Amino acid sequence: MTTTMVSTPPVDAHSWAEIDLAAVQHNFRRARHYAPDSRLCAVIKANAYGHGVEPIARALSNELRGGDCFAVATLAEARRVYQTLGLRDILILRGPVNAAELTEILATGFMWVMHSPWQAELLKAELAKGMVFQPLRIWVKTNTGMNRLGMSPQAFADIWPWLKNLPQQKSLTLMSHFATADEPDKPLAAAQLKNFYALADSVTLDPQTDGMSLSASAGILAWPSAQFSMCRPGIMLYGASPMVGEHGPAFGLQPVMNLKSRLVTINEVAAGDSIGYGATYHCQQDMRVGIIGIGYGDGYPRHAPSGTPVLIHAAGKVYEAPLAGRVSMDMLTVDLTGIPAVPGDEVLLWGQGWGSQLPAERIADLCQTIAYELFCQVTSRVKFIYQ
Repeated sequence: MTTTMVSTPPVDAHSWAEIDLAAVQHNFRRARHYAPDSRLCAVIKANAYGHGVEPIARALSNELRGGDCFAVATLAEARRVYQTLGLRDILILRGPVNAAELTEILATGFMWVMHSPWQAELLKAELAKGMVFQPLRIWVKTNTGMNRLGMSPQAFADIWPWLKNLPQQKSLTLMSHFATADEPDKPLAAAQLKNFYALADSVTLDPQTDGMSLSASAGILAWPSAQFSMCRPGIMLYGASPMVGEHGPAFGLQPVMNLKSRLVTINEVAAGDSIGYGATYHCQQDMRVGIIGIGYGDGYPRHAPSGTPVLIHAAGKVYEAPLAGRVSMDMLTVDLTGIPAVPGDEVLLWGQGWGSQLPAERIADLCQTIAYELFCQVTSRVKFIYQ
């Protein structure tokens, strides 16, 4: 994506995303509000969920307190954050994928997740070389029911005591991840919490050096009993709710990405005519159809159905207009019935603008996806404007 720090969209902007850095700071403080007794690990993987990792990391670094940190997925992402901030308090969630990565992680001093016994074997081999890596900062990830990354209770029973007995200075964090925290009525989350407690009880945790971390955004909002010493806010930092059926404003969250475009032209289409590829939309009456300069080539979801709303700022007011026909690579079409719009009027695809909000979760629900995907799939044709 192209980044710029101007406060208004360039005149040549095909489509643009206004990124509200004050909003991401506000949302971090909301996470602190919901988990007041926990340290926070701000998740900025995947280019800060598509928002631009360097400016997001800089903005959030002003909110960090002692013991807080960042989290990314890969070593390459950790390098990028380190180059931006010169900060080593970065957790690599996927951990090392080979011995070379582990060597670099240990030398650099990043925190990392050990989720598999083979990674413990890599660490044994590194330590056997006699090099001094201090402190070791390892998050030991266990499988409590997600069945993705995480070692079994049997493997954990062997590896945790070995780590505890290493002579190196170290900090260890017992970690797991909820599968259904966003749907509190499902029984799996409660079972995972029980399993997590059982794992903690099976070993001796040192409250001075060892930590526990189970909750990401959904756990922060819905499972206060699962917050422990460290929480990992992710999607909530970007203003979207992790909870099924809920929108960010319900939790005091503010949209960070405001995706915008403009009306390119307006057509008069006769009753009985069709609109767009596949001729899937048929006009029931004569209608004005607006052509908006954004499409799936910019990251707007191609499978957004007719009726999906956009907001149009026309004649000093804000109007909601529904999509009419399929999304194209560079354009989408909307029904302008009753809207006094003219070419050049600005359009909001999700986020907030002109005192109105269009939550990304609302668009995601209609597209049968999640806001995470909408944010992450915005392409390089979109100009990012940091405010």
